[in-house]
Amino acid sequence: MRLSKAKLIKEVKPGLEKLGFKEFKDSKNGMQGLFCKKLEEGLYLTLGLTIHRFYESFFTSDYYLSKTTIIGATWGDIPNDSYKRPSFLLTKEERSIYYDDGVNVKGAYDIWWNGNDKKSIINFLTVIELTESRFINQDELIKQIQSSKDLIMLFQYAEKVRELIAKNAFHNFYKFLPKKELDDIPMVWFKASEDVLTEAKEVINAYTVVRLAADAYRQNELSKI
Repeated sequence: MRLSKAKLIKEVKPGLEKLGFKEFKDSKNGMQGLFCKKLEEGLYLTLGLTIHRFYESFFTSDYYLSKTTIIGATWGDIPNDSYKRPSFLLTKEERSIYYDDGVNVKGAYDIWWNGNDKKSIINFLTVIELTESRFINQDELIKQIQSSKDLIMLFQYAEKVRELIAKNAFHNFYKFLPKKELDDIPMVWFKASEDVLTEAKEVINAYTVVRLAADAYRQNELSKI
């Protein structure tokens, strides 16, 4: 049976919430589920879910450790290693335990789990619990993330969006706002995002406005937890 986005989120959400993750709607990043948590030292751990294009019952996931929740942002001086699949953090012995006869070649690093099988879902959640600490406790990677000029800039943009909303100071003319609220994010976040990008003279279009607004909104929501 084809695995839908709604069913996948329903199956994994309770277990991921127990591990401290919060679900966010994100219709623009191309993934079929997005979960985030706030860590110490201004860092965020984001987990994205992807359903296989051809084997429609199977899904995999990606970790993203960063100063932003824009999963997959690895341009400029942002370290590529901040974006990694949990199964790549397993030992060979662990991989054989949680393999689950998925769609990959047995013994390969990349594991796809069956979203229609309860045991496979349990194994996926076990792998997340097992590998998270390995991923977020890499001192050298954290140094690279903290020193990335591109990440510092993205973090500052998100902060400026939050500051504009707190001041309730917006311009009256906008070119790139969505036609209506998107992913349960109030329209003021998109207005502030366009204002910040315009002032910074950054590349500005409908996508970059939504991307910054969603990141700032997620960071703000995680700060409440």
